[in-house]
Amino acid sequence: NGQLAGEHVGGYTPFEIEATAWLRPGAENTLAVLVDNAWSTETLPGARIGSKPQEQVYPWREYGGILGSVRLLLTAPIFVANLRVIAEPNLADGTAAVALTAFVRNATAAPARVRVGFTLERGAQPVEAWTGNRALAVEAVLPPRAVTPVMAQVRLRPDQVRRWGVDHPQLYTARAAVLEGGRETETGTTTFGIRKIEARAGKLLLNGEPIRMGGGNRHSDHPQFGSIDPAEVVETDLRQMKRANMDLMRITHYPVEPRILDWADRHGLLIIEEGLNWQLTEPQMDSPALRANFQTQMREMIERDWNHPSIIGWSVGNEYSSSSPAGLRWTKDMIDWARTLDDTRLLTFASHEAFSEKFPHADEEGSRYVDLICINMYDHFARRLDLVHARWPDKPVLVTEYGFRADLMPGEEARREAHRRTIELFRARPYVVGASVWTYNDYRSRFPPGTDARGYRQWGVVDADRREKPTYALLADEYSPAVIREARAEAGGARVTATIQARADFPSYTLRDYAVRVDFLDSAGGVVGTVRSTLPVLRPGDSYALDVPGGASAEAKPARVRLELVRPTGFVTTAAELALR
Repeated sequence: NGQLAGEHVGGYTPFEIEATAWLRPGAENTLAVLVDNAWSTETLPGARIGSKPQEQVYPWREYGGILGSVRLLLTAPIFVANLRVIAEPNLADGTAAVALTAFVRNATAAPARVRVGFTLERGAQPVEAWTGNRALAVEAVLPPRAVTPVMAQVRLRPDQVRRWGVDHPQLYTARAAVLEGGRETETGTTTFGIRKIEARAGKLLLNGEPIRMGGGNRHSDHPQFGSIDPAEVVETDLRQMKRANMDLMRITHYPVEPRILDWADRHGLLIIEEGLNWQLTEPQMDSPALRANFQTQMREMIERDWNHPSIIGWSVGNEYSSSSPAGLRWTKDMIDWARTLDDTRLLTFASHEAFSEKFPHADEEGSRYVDLICINMYDHFARRLDLVHARWPDKPVLVTEYGFRADLMPGEEARREAHRRTIELFRARPYVVGASVWTYNDYRSRFPPGTDARGYRQWGVVDADRREKPTYALLADEYSPAVIREARAEAGGARVTATIQARADFPSYTLRDYAVRVDFLDSAGGVVGTVRSTLPVLRPGDSYALDVPGGASAEAKPARVRLELVRPTGFVTTAAELALR
């Protein structure tokens, strides 16, 4: 209605503007939003201080306008503004401690006394509720025009606990409600998972078990939708990544669309989410204004996403000068600060200097402050990995970026072979707990070096239209946690045998509730019979001898047999096919 109601810096993170004072009840109201995506050396993301063309831009493209969703929120004067759940399993006795915090806003000019009730559900089944557990109904006095945390705790019994994991993404729902006369009024809800993530003794542990996994970086960039991520793009892209066994990743350089994290929660991805320091220069990292801007946007990211079990860590930046005095200050200060917001996840940054030989001592580079070492590297893999491990032998290493740009290779076969050789180097180093290819998709860019005539950077294992390049299939095979060996079928498919081998090196983790689906195919490729066999628990290095009877009649004339190793979530990790005699 012609009055400035508020403003916000940053295009990736959520914010709310209280507009009540400017509304005209009963009349037509006009809400106007002005968006400016100009960048400079003082914006995040933005330019860096320098004179080179590539220092004037950042290497992904924004398309202008609003990137996320917009909602008009109608609330009572007292309402739940945010909800936080910290759920940690006790791996020894099977219980879980759940700490709940409702952030309740009192928009009135007077203090208010309220009761807040908490409820936990798994699926449609109640787990714990304020109606039956007095510890989950909490009284609080709310100061005027303020947000007040209201807290409760509950311990879940073993029979109430289903741990969240990559193959068993079990989700719960928490609800906080303002109570009036024994009924719920204003409510806030969130989903969460019960899981434990640790980095210690050179290992990455999920729920107490070591994991080593492949992954992929993904830029939010699409020929039809630009840099927004509508539901159909998220579903298509992440399903394609999951089919390639991309499970563990620092997924990109900025806060991601919440739909991505919702999908990751439901289907089992492990993600490190990154704040907006992309190669900031030393003067920028020491700038009080830019530091404050970074912290504001990172706080908004953390407070939006802190209930997602798929998020296992926060990154305070990418490829900045981490061995400079300013870079060391930035790393220590931002990690210490971020830990005050969330001390339940790993803190890190993506370094391109951890393996540098320009400094002799490990305490001269920012990786000294992290829980999980993350490094980006594109050559000299073995020497650089060994140097990083020698400097910080007790810290696990995640290769957050590695890859081979398609237009720099003589062909896709050479690119496939380069990937295969590199993954073998990762396998030989037990401290490498993950490796994430740069990138899943080709993406548009303004960055002068390495951008083709169409405006794309050809790092992807799929092109901009999501067509799979030959390297995609290789990564799907190499990132599989198990392989199918010695597959054989008797004449006519009367009996099928194979060895299912869980990898002992990379990737590797314990496989539970996996199954082998054996499809019998006719000469046209149609399925004429199916046999499914559930596997026992396979720990890294274990094998299982599969022996199943035929699943098709002689009249069906099966011509081929296809074996697929299927996760509990339904995704196929690897497959083999053979002709019948």
